[in-house]
Amino acid sequence: MEQSRISHTWNSIVIRLLLLCGVASSILYAASEIMASMRWEGYDWTARMVSDLLAASAPTRSFIIGPMIAYNVLILGFSVGVWLRRWNRAIGVAGILLLVYAVVSMLGLLLFPLDYDAEGAGATMHMAVTFGLIILMFLFIGFAAAGSGQAFRIYSIVTVFLILGGAALSGMQIPRIEAGLPTPGLGLFERLNIYAMLLWVALFAITLWPGDQVAVDTHGAD
Repeated sequence: MEQSRISHTWNSIVIRLLLLCGVASSILYAASEIMASMRWEGYDWTARMVSDLLAASAPTRSFIIGPMIAYNVLILGFSVGVWLRRWNRAIGVAGILLLVYAVVSMLGLLLFPLDYDAEGAGATMHMAVTFGLIILMFLFIGFAAAGSGQAFRIYSIVTVFLILGGAALSGMQIPRIEAGLPTPGLGLFERLNIYAMLLWVALFAITLWPGDQVAVDTHGAD
């Protein structure tokens, strides 16, 4: 009995730490992006993408790449926490999708940064990875919403519409990006979907926070 109680306590602590990775990831991303924007003299965050800060030739890449690697590691840890905390199949699938998101994001960060020295501004592969990440966002938000209560489900729907709006407005500027033309508002549009997702991740972690009992499949598999 005592051994079972100790095991339960340790499981609860581990899950809490992993869920905290979700909150920490959102804070780290926001803080790193804001600080990098301030370090680049002349950078207009309302008109330029976050990806510009990580571009191959950007003066801020060496500053921000470390925190962004850490961000993806934190999302990876969070995905494990979601999986362990799952109380139904939908939450478990959301955890798996978050893990895939972290892996794809890390690959995009390290292998497919925006490269303005390459032909076509090096945007093709970078945009493909970005599109894949947006699809994964919709999927893990959708499954998490399906496995959660009504209030969080409604909030998730609002988040999806915000991401869709930001993505659509950003996508309209792709021809101007590739042509090297000014992109007024692009930074605002992109940050709309990024920060909507960051806030969603932090709140999702909070909704999963264990109470007195650590619920792993206690509500069944469906």
